Amino acid sequence: MAEDKNGGTVEVSTASAEDFDALYAELRGISGLTVTAAPAPAEPGEQGSIVDLLTVACSGGALTVFLEIIRALVSSRGPGLTRKIRRGKDRVEITAENADEVLPLIAKMLNGS
Repeated sequence: MAEDKNGGTVEVSTASAEDFDALYAELRGISGLTVTAAPAPAEPGEQGSIVDLLTVACSGGALTVFLEIIRALVSSRGPGLTRKIRRGKDRVEITAENADEVLPLIAKMLNGS
């Protein structure tokens, strides 16, 4: 993964194909974000889905846009929605109930501070 102290690269996954499609559609074409869809490695005993992992590279200025898109999508889907975000060994799981608490942690994770 490429890292940049003014942004960074993260992996984002969702629990459903519909949520994945919505997230991918929102992130594509945003200036400062490079979004790549790829199959996630299957866990032992799982078959995995065809495409269920996004790799998002954020430049420093796009970090705020990325976080606002995540906040809006989590809030719009209601309780129980899950987004998993990973950068290296750091992992954060967001649910609609705690999005505002978790988003600053994601910003800190991406900023490397």
